[in-house]
Amino acid sequence: MKAQVFTEQVKLAAGGQWDGILQSLCGLTDNEVNPRKRNIPCPHCGGRDRYEFKSADNGNYFCRHCGAGDGFSLIMKMQECRFPDAVDQVARWLGIERRSYRNEAEALADQARITASMEARRQEQEARRQQEAEQKKKRQEQVADTVPSILGKALPADPNHPYLVRKQLPPMNLRQDGNLLLIPLFARGHKLVNVEKIKPDGFKFGLEDGLRTNVYHRFGDESWTVYICEGWATGASLYLMERETIRVYSSMGKGNLEGVARIASEQNPDSRLIIAADNDTHQPDNPGLTDAMKAAQSVGALIMLPPAMQNSSNGADFSDYYLANGGLRHGNV
Repeated sequence: MKAQVFTEQVKLAAGGQWDGILQSLCGLTDNEVNPRKRNIPCPHCGGRDRYEFKSADNGNYFCRHCGAGDGFSLIMKMQECRFPDAVDQVARWLGIERRSYRNEAEALADQARITASMEARRQEQEARRQQEAEQKKKRQEQVADTVPSILGKALPADPNHPYLVRKQLPPMNLRQDGNLLLIPLFARGHKLVNVEKIKPDGFKFGLEDGLRTNVYHRFGDESWTVYICEGWATGASLYLMERETIRVYSSMGKGNLEGVARIASEQNPDSRLIIAADNDTHQPDNPGLTDAMKAAQSVGALIMLPPAMQNSSNGADFSDYYLANGGLRHGNV
């Protein structure tokens, strides 16, 4: 009973402080305890592009390789210790000492108080999350309202833009603002919601506060064959290799692949869906293939994987395959 009450007391006190706790006890960086950072190196297993910190409320995290858990779980992994040891470490950080009870009734009363406090904290956190979600949605809608104007003021993309030249791709109706390529992004219902900007060196970023979850860029009209891939260049390469006879959805990142596959399935209920996976042979567990398999399973799609390119230490996608087979000079592959 004493141990249970003490553990619940520590959990209650730690709520909302897990970013500081994990930085202090496990040496995590600011990025590793930032819920807005996705697909970054895991502080435990070290694999890149697989970890995200979910919440400072309970320390929840997720890694595609070593699994998910709460703050105590991460301490146990990082410190190679048992759960009671992790609780003791957090208690010391919080300045909480174990209490002695004169009888069971006193312990039960303290446990009831802690349970009530935890429920109040849970309700408070839920209300805050709901408020933050509503504010985030409002900001995203405000950003979406600006997209038509941004695209309308921009010029047609220059075929000689360094990114297009490097990828051997035509402008494909993209727009350009200064030296930035502008890629229109759509959400469910094919609603225009954001713009991805690409610098000449290939660095990509969207509009601040714009929607990034389950957004896509779409190539082509209705078709029997529909591809879903990750990046815009990969989608454009597939579209050209198939002589512009198919439809392609670029999900703009691994994290969107499954969500965009579901949208593609809804918009093309009678089509054959194919996930054109990135072949991340340079990373443990090949996350490009792993995410593609998950997306394919969710909608009953096939998977198409590019062969690993010779002399490539970074895996391969269908943009690499397109370039390796002649790019624009080849016509179709």
